[in-house]
Amino acid sequence: MHEKTLFTGGVFHESIEGGRAGAEIELAHDGVKALTRDDERFFVKYSECQVEVGGYNDRMVFCRNEDRSLTIFCEHRKYPAALAYASAGTLEEQLQQKRQALKSQNRRGHGMTLAFLIAAVLCLIGAYYGIRSAGVAAVKAVPISVDEQIGKHGYETMNPGGPEIHDEVVVASIQTMVDRLAPHAAISEFKFDVHVIQSPDVNAFCLPGGVIVVYTGLIQAAEHPEQVAGVLAHEMSHATLRHGLQRISQSLGIAAAANLLIGDVEGILVLSSELFQLASINSYSRGQESEGDAEGVRMMHAAALDPLSMAQFFEIMKEQEGDRPDQLKWISTHPDHDARIISIREQMGTLPHQDYQPLDLDWEDVQARIENKPAE
Repeated sequence: MHEKTLFTGGVFHESIEGGRAGAEIELAHDGVKALTRDDERFFVKYSECQVEVGGYNDRMVFCRNEDRSLTIFCEHRKYPAALAYASAGTLEEQLQQKRQALKSQNRRGHGMTLAFLIAAVLCLIGAYYGIRSAGVAAVKAVPISVDEQIGKHGYETMNPGGPEIHDEVVVASIQTMVDRLAPHAAISEFKFDVHVIQSPDVNAFCLPGGVIVVYTGLIQAAEHPEQVAGVLAHEMSHATLRHGLQRISQSLGIAAAANLLIGDVEGILVLSSELFQLASINSYSRGQESEGDAEGVRMMHAAALDPLSMAQFFEIMKEQEGDRPDQLKWISTHPDHDARIISIREQMGTLPHQDYQPLDLDWEDVQARIENKPAE
């Protein structure tokens, strides 16, 4: 029995801004239902459903209505079997025929068709496949201005979860950390833009292009400013290693990757609005998190800031995690912190000697200003 009836996928329809949106898909008793993040609902009856199988990875299943004005799609590996089961066998024959036809087509045209397509659009979509297999190398072809436009648009359209504060001492303390780290970033062209948000969340992130957001809960949780600098070094590394750009390209598909390569972000800013939410941007892969740690340690060491502060902050979060799990968003989006603490310490053992210089900040005053600040 196939118990799974909810899947993540998407919808194509002219009523959606940009024509496409991500959606939660439900396999109901009478048809396929889709609910977008904007609460738009779409439905295709099993009895009217036209099934196609393909997409860039040959695993995507498209369910279209009779006039093909609506398409609901999903690429989850369990989706075809669940769809056949939920439709009580109505769509099973279509699924089998489409899969068989796809296999035959791939066998017959694997050489000529694939070669033709790659030759025709190699200059546009080559980096997309590179992004999936070797993201850092692929996105080097994309201008930094693309990151900046995406990050700026992302911050302007998202709800950061609290009011921005403009206390000169508090903001300047974060700016001091960023200014100390920025000269040692992997890409010197980045201009980091600091924002401090009043919220108990222990969190920070850096959007593509260098928009940095720090929550006051993170500042209050840190025992000394170098620990916050360690978090910032990690998050700045995601931007300079262009992990966010890789995530967006992978999520939006070949056409978006092609647009990124030529610097055309207008369509992407429309299609990818849901990706600018904090949870999505911060959902990096384990490999990207490890890269962010290693690059953050390198930046801290080069800036004469003790990288051990990064490991110390992990340890603080471990101790507090049981008491405030909902607020510890920074640690919750970064799994396996025990292994990461060990990795940071091991990397420090390979670094050359450095005379670490602490940040010249009155940390107690910074924290007191946050604690005594009334809600805006």
